[in-house]
Amino acid sequence: MRQNWHSIREYESLRAMIVAGTTTAAAKQLGISQSAVSRSIANLEARIGNTLFIRSGGRLEPTAEALRLNEALDPIFVALSSIDQRASASSVRPQLRIGAPPTIAHQFLHSRMSSFMKLQPDYEVFFDVCDSDALIRNVADERYDMAIADFTTRQPGVKQVPFRRSRLVCLVPESSPLREKDTISAQDLVGHPIIASVKRHSLRASIDRMFARADVQPNIVAETATTVTALEFVRAGIGVGFVNPFPIAEAVGDGVVIKPVADEIEFRTCFLLPAGQAQSAGARALMRHIRTSVKNDIWSEAIT
Repeated sequence: MRQNWHSIREYESLRAMIVAGTTTAAAKQLGISQSAVSRSIANLEARIGNTLFIRSGGRLEPTAEALRLNEALDPIFVALSSIDQRASASSVRPQLRIGAPPTIAHQFLHSRMSSFMKLQPDYEVFFDVCDSDALIRNVADERYDMAIADFTTRQPGVKQVPFRRSRLVCLVPESSPLREKDTISAQDLVGHPIIASVKRHSLRASIDRMFARADVQPNIVAETATTVTALEFVRAGIGVGFVNPFPIAEAVGDGVVIKPVADEIEFRTCFLLPAGQAQSAGARALMRHIRTSVKNDIWSEAIT
């Protein structure tokens, strides 16, 4: 009879991979070998019957199944953390609990968190990566001290502090004749293959309205939940994609051209804070550190 044993090591490898993005970084985080991480993920995928990571641009991006499983594991790791807490309260290091969706985590926040931790070594940092819905719930439930998201929300229990403004852009394959245009409009894309966000994302609704106003039927050939995957599809020449340029513009690389869009659809990247608790000193320090670390670029601007 098949045994469906649960393995804490497999779950630890899953969480480390979601945050780190590579088996090498996850292995370093856990203090085990790279092969042990790969084996744990392979065993977990075989046991649950789902693919948990897909390769994209040299990183392993979590699938929706991986993010849902990671969220379901939260109570287990909260309980384990409670068991491991030191008896003496005076010896416990201050905690800083941070959350972000995959693109912001991997393309923007990793380097800022690393430099912050070097400057503030006293903090014990919990860094979680999850989808937008789970992110908002975790902030409202006070599981995070702070999160970063590329959207605004009216969710009760969540205070938002915008810090970056950007406008919709179109990612165009370098080989496409569209690269010669100064701006891209819906009419320019009649018949062109389009990489779209999945329907649950607010970006998809904005794009659908843009095409509806222009009376154009979009030729959607693929849908994706992450900006990084959309970028790689465009790089492969599958089609064009509409994205928030912050922070992905820094990592576009060869084979893709960024073009402004005629419809000025604005994004605001925000710090999300639990409205029901006082802002922690660690969250304030990290917010200052992030603000000062962002360089000026042509695709986004600071909100002061």
